[in-house]
Amino acid sequence: MIAGRPDVALLSGKRIALSKGCELCFPGLKAVIFVTGLCDDNCYYCPVSREKLGRDVFYVNEERVSSFHDALVEIARQGARGASITGGDPLVRFDRVAALIGLLKENFGDSFHIHLYTSGRYATTTALRYLDSVGLDEIRFHPTRPAFEERVRKAVQETSMNVGIEIPIAPGLERWAMKLIKLAESAGASFVNLNEMEFVEPNAERLLLRGYSEDPKRPHTVKGSLEAAIRVLSWAAREASIPVHFCPASFKDKVQTRNRLSRMAILDRSWHEEARGPVLIWGELRRGNQVIATAPPRRDMLASLAAQWGLEAYIVEGYPTRNRAPRVSEEKVYPPANNIEA
Repeated sequence: MIAGRPDVALLSGKRIALSKGCELCFPGLKAVIFVTGLCDDNCYYCPVSREKLGRDVFYVNEERVSSFHDALVEIARQGARGASITGGDPLVRFDRVAALIGLLKENFGDSFHIHLYTSGRYATTTALRYLDSVGLDEIRFHPTRPAFEERVRKAVQETSMNVGIEIPIAPGLERWAMKLIKLAESAGASFVNLNEMEFVEPNAERLLLRGYSEDPKRPHTVKGSLEAAIRVLSWAAREASIPVHFCPASFKDKVQTRNRLSRMAILDRSWHEEARGPVLIWGELRRGNQVIATAPPRRDMLASLAAQWGLEAYIVEGYPTRNRAPRVSEEKVYPPANNIEA
């Protein structure tokens, strides 16, 4: 049996379940920590942007941070109950990751759920044991080479962490996916996640060279990825006892990111801002390009103040980032568009 919807999630296997990390993603309760863009693998399908891949940069929820303190502030702004640590390969900066996990547990409590993605290249037995000891709850392997597959088994045997495999899916990768599902089962892992392969600017050229193209009906995805996932899920329904989860590319924008931004808009709004779904609305009084004052987005009040002070008034819509950018829209409310000076 396959359960779910192809635009949100599909689940299969004789036991249908989501990992704890995925459960927290749906309501926007997971902070996304991009701990470094460094990676010693070279996957042709990697969708990480050129501004991040290969660079030792640090982001939380797409906000650039330069310290652990800044990272903790961003996570608190979201009111997150967990975090995913990603990259690049986070374990390239093992000391940073280990220290970060400890700080997250210290500041947000033991129930704050943390999962981490890695190819397994640097997931030695010693590293796995240490990550377990500092509080990593869940580890997801993307074994880019057969040599890394044994790391899945080691993680199950040597730690108390929840262990899974997470890989992209596209036409031609079905056999690989089935092989890894069987590996996960035999190793005693808890789940397998299949991510719809993205077709975006950083990987488009290499995907085209391999005969892939963008799906006109599913923008920014590889054509046929959904169908490939369904073939694997159908097989897993018959042959696998481990839960297998398909995550569509559209889920990130439609569900995960929207819910996270909606939560941040409520928790981080200032006195003059109103939360409307994933955006904030506020008023600005300006002289030219200079913002003189901010105010609640009330047209009559803004127009009255602008008239008294000889200013222009706008209602602005933006995302709940630190600097409220990018701005979605702005509307001039004073002076009115048909106001013509004599």
